[in-house]
Amino acid sequence: MKTKNFRICISGTIALVSALTLNIAQAETLRAITTDASGSYALDTDSIVKSNGKTAFTVQTIYTNMMTAPNNAPYNKATNTFLADCRAKTQALTGVTLMDGSGKVVYSYTPTVTEAPMIAPEKNSLDAKIMQTVCAIK
Repeated sequence: MKTKNFRICISGTIALVSALTLNIAQAETLRAITTDASGSYALDTDSIVKSNGKTAFTVQTIYTNMMTAPNNAPYNKATNTFLADCRAKTQALTGVTLMDGSGKVVYSYTPTVTEAPMIAPEKNSLDAKIMQTVCAIK
């Protein structure tokens, strides 16, 4: 009886340690950019791809309050993809995915180059903070 309880205890401990390790590993892929009254913004460091002088990356956002998507669906999470030219200090939005609290995608959009050209973000704006964060990563 003691051996059986010991095995159950060890199995439970191993499962807990594995779950905690997995959560820690996932948390390390996000680098905080900023938090404000609207929400929290984090760079997904696993998404960074540098090629031909440009950097593609993803920003994860969790909004403080429910927002309304262009299709009138409620959402409070967003995944935005960008392309940045760190030398020229410009960036473009290349994709938007909006999700509800359960993670279900409620709206997705991929702008054309004409709709989202490479532009310099306004000084001290959220976009400037995003670009500063991604361009500082080597």
